[in-house]
Amino acid sequence: MAKQVTLTVFPEPSAGEYLTVADALNQILDLVDALERSESPNPSDRRVVWRLTEAHTTSPPLTVTVEPFPRHPDMSIAMEANRVAALFASELSELLDGRPAETLIADAKVPIRRMLERNLNGIGRTEVRLDGGEPITVQHQNARVAQIAIDRMEISQRAAKADWQRTEYGSVEGEIAGLTRWNGKPALEIIERLSERRFTCVLSDRLSDELGPAHQWREVWDGRRVLATGALYYNSDGDLRRADIEMLEEMAWTDVPLTKLRGIDVLGGRTVAQHLEIMRG
Repeated sequence: MAKQVTLTVFPEPSAGEYLTVADALNQILDLVDALERSESPNPSDRRVVWRLTEAHTTSPPLTVTVEPFPRHPDMSIAMEANRVAALFASELSELLDGRPAETLIADAKVPIRRMLERNLNGIGRTEVRLDGGEPITVQHQNARVAQIAIDRMEISQRAAKADWQRTEYGSVEGEIAGLTRWNGKPALEIIERLSERRFTCVLSDRLSDELGPAHQWREVWDGRRVLATGALYYNSDGDLRRADIEMLEEMAWTDVPLTKLRGIDVLGGRTVAQHLEIMRG
């Protein structure tokens, strides 16, 4: 039989006898969210649905039990549910001991951070039990240890990440999405052709004078496809964020009949097999 998971939330003794509604319910929701993300961060990829089978408050603590059910009635999920519950429990224990928990930090970092923060502000402790076994207890001391472990892993990941920040001089093609200003200078919002992401093109004084008044320029150029040339500024992820452009050239759309495309000999008279042999050396 697949494992059931019981979650219990206790109030902070010094904060009053009862939990606040927001703390109690959000703590449960974030723990279940983290449990679900232990299977997959993408809901459409999950085979297991965790359903509420019991909830009670016999005294100040709130206790909730959830059990796994198949997303589709004809699906067997016992082994997958056991794997997910065991992974969630083991990685939560590791995190509370100050050791990296790769799945929880990678896929459930946001709800786990919120859960830990509540255990430091308003919630006395939180217990997680699998099939009535020994509880995994989250309290003030190990919640702080877990936060530090997450911070350390984030710093390590940032240090290992490649930095693609750079400035290049060249051209970029895109579609004009509107007018704006950057540090008081006239600028364009352009959607880059390949990435389909917006970036800001700051106009040089000369180019701004050539384009003329903004209202006149909008009527003529807005929505057109252009080639912008100048200094291109990329962020650390390698995305183009800004360009200081000196030249703007319209790229006219060309309608080409499909029959003409079919007649193009892109292989230079070679067969596909011959072309692949050349490509592979």
